[in-house]
Amino acid sequence: MDPTSLPNSSVLEALLKTNRPPTDQEKAIIQESMSPTNAKLKSVESQISDAVVHIQALKSQLEGMEIKLQRLREEEAAILETFADHRRVFSSFRNIPGDILRELCVACVENDMPTLSYPYRPLPYTLAQICSEMRHIALTTPFIWSSINIEISAPRFIDQPGSLVPYSKLARRAREWLQRAGDLALDISVMEAFHESESSHVLFDCLLSYSSRWKTIRLNCRNTKYTPLSRIAALTSTHVPLLQSIFLQFGSFHCDTSVFRNSIFFTIPTLKHLTLDVDWKNVADFNINWEILTTLTLTVIDRESSAYHHAPSPKIARILRQTKCLVFCEISVDRALGDYPSEIYLPLLEVLSIEETIISNITPTGIHNLLDRLNAPILNTLEIKSLFPQLSLSAFLGRTSSIRKLVLPWVNRESLMEIADLLHHCPLLSALSLGPSSSEWDRQPELSDANDFLRRFVQAGDDGVICPRLEHFRIFGNIDLSLQTLRQFIEVKQGANAARSALHPWKDVAINLTRIPDAKIYEQMLDFISQKLAEGLDVKAFKKYKNNL
Repeated sequence: MDPTSLPNSSVLEALLKTNRPPTDQEKAIIQESMSPTNAKLKSVESQISDAVVHIQALKSQLEGMEIKLQRLREEEAAILETFADHRRVFSSFRNIPGDILRELCVACVENDMPTLSYPYRPLPYTLAQICSEMRHIALTTPFIWSSINIEISAPRFIDQPGSLVPYSKLARRAREWLQRAGDLALDISVMEAFHESESSHVLFDCLLSYSSRWKTIRLNCRNTKYTPLSRIAALTSTHVPLLQSIFLQFGSFHCDTSVFRNSIFFTIPTLKHLTLDVDWKNVADFNINWEILTTLTLTVIDRESSAYHHAPSPKIARILRQTKCLVFCEISVDRALGDYPSEIYLPLLEVLSIEETIISNITPTGIHNLLDRLNAPILNTLEIKSLFPQLSLSAFLGRTSSIRKLVLPWVNRESLMEIADLLHHCPLLSALSLGPSSSEWDRQPELSDANDFLRRFVQAGDDGVICPRLEHFRIFGNIDLSLQTLRQFIEVKQGANAARSALHPWKDVAINLTRIPDAKIYEQMLDFISQKLAEGLDVKAFKKYKNNL
């Protein structure tokens, strides 16, 4: 058979069957049949080659774009950093150094103890939410967390199913709080209306676990049969080695404080500051080392009388005679019949605040008061919260010539002039505050002429000018005065005028102008006060309600 008459595939099959080498004609036929496949392969190879070249070009472009993108990102970061610097220039808060912010945080809690109360957010946590920098400062400043006032509100803590939750949350927060205080001594305050229950013990267990670091403990208790009080009464110097201050206040004078009877809690040798607001009988039962106290505040009620009164001054006098180191004393007493057997000598006392009330069934001729027997030679601050007989005050001030700060009550023009006479005993006085006593504040309808009284400070009389070193002055109550008196009172002790008059210049003055009857004079006085403020003098006027600041 002629090979040319066979299809290409048949030629191949015939060669395979005969197992012979192909002839030249058969080779030509086979090569001719394969040439289209080779052309296709070359075309595909060319396309692949072109695609590889294109991919390489794309990669080169992509690398160039990535480099450009990186440069753009770096440029963006530089711009943002510059923008942040510019923002700091316009933001005074962000521009404050960290140590200043830390001092601000400390100041926030130093004068007002932060309160932890369920479910409210306390101040340190609020400070920590201002910004990230403040958060870091707040959480790393132990002093901010070294004082805590835990306030327990009875309606939220009623003993019922689930009442453990509020106590547990407070206990958990209190523990976190005190841990942030590091190793600092702690100032603990508890304002409570406890209900005796297992759940309420959770919080106090937490506080007692830190008793070795207590420096101050304040308890305002309405339920004195609450079990933790007995645990506190059992504390010794081993449990509270740092304790210096105890504040104990019972919301009801019917409360039973027998847990403190014969307790050695008040005899801890480190105790220096004691505040008691309790029934007198309880105080008499307390075992207190009065001799080591440097600060004493007593507001005690005598339940032996038919009505509630402050403890009679002779009973308080017995306590004061036992003290040896008192520097600060604040007491509330009732004037009593009879006399005191001996002098009350307080050689280290610097600050005295006293309120004496008169029992209605005691005749004025039989009344004696604490100041009659009190001798405090270095006293520099005296606050009288109720009206005293002028004779007693005069004799006391005569024995205490170092008074520099004085707070006195008054009710009318006559009492103002009596005060002017008393002030001759205070040649070193630098600060004077006058106002109605708490019992007389709402019973002072009379308008008192204060012109003669105010002139005594700037105009020499028979005994000269009173209190020539006076620099701080405040007067409350219903007073009337003229514009001329106000000008003289301010300007004679201002700047060069004060030097010529051999008087100390005013540093700050506050005068009540709310009862000035003449509207025109009142406005002129306000203009005068504004003028003095513009001149740099710290002078304040208590204004009428519609203009009150």
